[in-house]
This record gives sequence, C-alpha cells and structure tokens, in this order.
Amino acid sequence: MTKESLFQASFEESLNLEDDGFLQYQLKEQDKKLAKFPKKGYFSLKTRLISLVLTLLFPIGLNFILVPILMVLRDDAENLTIPISKHELLTVEVYFCCLLIWLVFVLIGKRIKRLYLFPYRFHFHTITYLIWLVLEFDLAGIELTLPTLTVWGILIFFMAILLLGYWMFGIKYRSIRKLLYAEKSAITIQNKVAKILSIYGTGILGLAVLIKQFFSIFTSGFSDSLKGLGLLLTWFIANLAIIAMLIFLEFPYFLQAYYKWKYPEEYREWEGKSLEEWYGKKYLKKHPELLKKGLQ
Repeated sequence: MTKESLFQASFEESLNLEDDGFLQYQLKEQDKKLAKFPKKGYFSLKTRLISLVLTLLFPIGLNFILVPILMVLRDDAENLTIPISKHELLTVEVYFCCLLIWLVFVLIGKRIKRLYLFPYRFHFHTITYLIWLVLEFDLAGIELTLPTLTVWGILIFFMAILLLGYWMFGIKYRSIRKLLYAEKSAITIQNKVAKILSIYGTGILGLAVLIKQFFSIFTSGFSDSLKGLGLLLTWFIANLAIIAMLIFLEFPYFLQAYYKWKYPEEYREWEGKSLEEWYGKKYLKKHPELLKKGLQ
C-alpha cells in the first residue's frame, strides 16, 4: 500500500531525503555555517550583541524602509507618472503587526533547545523574515498598480501566481514522496521545468531587472505603459522565484528537521555524535534521563 503522507516515513525511509539534490545543496551551506557555530551550544556576549544589531538593521530596519517611501509617494501622488491607489495597504500599523508576528516566531524558536536543531531554527527566522519582506513588497505593488490593473486585474495576477505555485508544490510533493518510499518514477518535462525555475529563478529576476533598466534608457519617447509592463513582469517573476525557492529548497530542508526531531536518537547514532555534541550541555542538564539512557 502506497503511503500518501510525507510525515509517516520510518527512520530508514527518512534517510532517503538526502538523495534530494536541493537538500544536499542546503546541507552544504549548513555545514559552512556550523563551522562558525559555538561548540558549547551558546554564544558569547559579543556575538549576541552583533546579532541584535544585525536584527535591528535588517529584519526590523530594512523592512520598515518601504513604509516611509510609500508615504512620500502618496504625498506626491499628483506628480507621479503612474497613479497610486487611494487605499493605503502598507501602513505603519501593518508593519508593526508583521513585526509582532515575526517576534512571536522568534520567541517560539527560543523554546527549541536541542543543539542539533539550532541551524534549522536560525534558518527558519531568516525565511520568515524574507516572507515578511515579500509581503510588504506585494502590498506596495498592489498600491502602485491597483488604479491601472483594477481589483480584477490584481486578483488574476495573484491567482496566476498561486496556480503556478500549486503546480510546483504538487511536483515537489510527489517527487519527495517517491523518494521517501522508494517509488519508481520517470523524470517528466514538468519536473525539469520546475527545477529550472527553482535554480535559475533569481537569475531570471536579475535579467528582468537589467532589461527593465535597458528599456528605461531608450523608452523616453514611448508611453508609460511599456515601463509599467516591465515593472509588472519583474514583480511577477520575483514572486514566482520566491515561491520556487520555498518549495524546492526550503521544504525538503525543514522536512528533514521534522524527521530529526521525530527520530533524534536514531539520527544521533547514524551521524556518530555523542550526547553532548547532539543535544548540547544546557539541554542535557534539563534532561538527565538522556544521560542515564546513554549509559545503559
């Protein structure tokens, strides 16, 4: 009987995940970060202060920049070549709401004390920050395009993105399921296209930006609709690239984290780590039963 869920694999079946090429790439990047990771499982005061400063500059500071930029555009709406919506979507209140949600995720992550899950925890904070940033860009994009595209145009725009995202997720879901449970499958054209999107999505986005800049130099005599089309195309590709990254790179990575959480001792023995190397001193102090079990 074929298993449908990706979360019911045994420990031995979960090891098949490492045959996923995208996961292998993520694990290589993780190994580079682990080389700088503290052996004892906790950071020095200097590292904590640097982390705080970087958090203030990027997740908190960088994500706030769009808010005052939109405020300036709204105040100067009469002089803009492209009309801006009168409905304010990206406001200070929306920013603080997103910030609060992100901080709640950070606090929840603080409850994860197992040392082997730390890389996944830190990476999760980065991904949620990126999703927050994309959400802000989307809200700003809706404000700038709503007068031109209308509500129906915006709905069609995001419906197309969601449908393509659903299509890519379906491909990845089936691919991982077949990988986990050793089901034979042929590589289809859809798989190849989806992988191209996930690998070269950022490059395609960069190319779109270059094309847009190129046209902005030579289209001074053309209508603003051509420039608007370039911005719309860039926005569309950017959203697809982010979705492809989440599906093909991040999904198998965090699925492996789930299985490491589900089968901690099996993975520890398989990777040849000691209890202290795997769980960390602080975690073992609060769970002495693991030490007793390890001595048996």
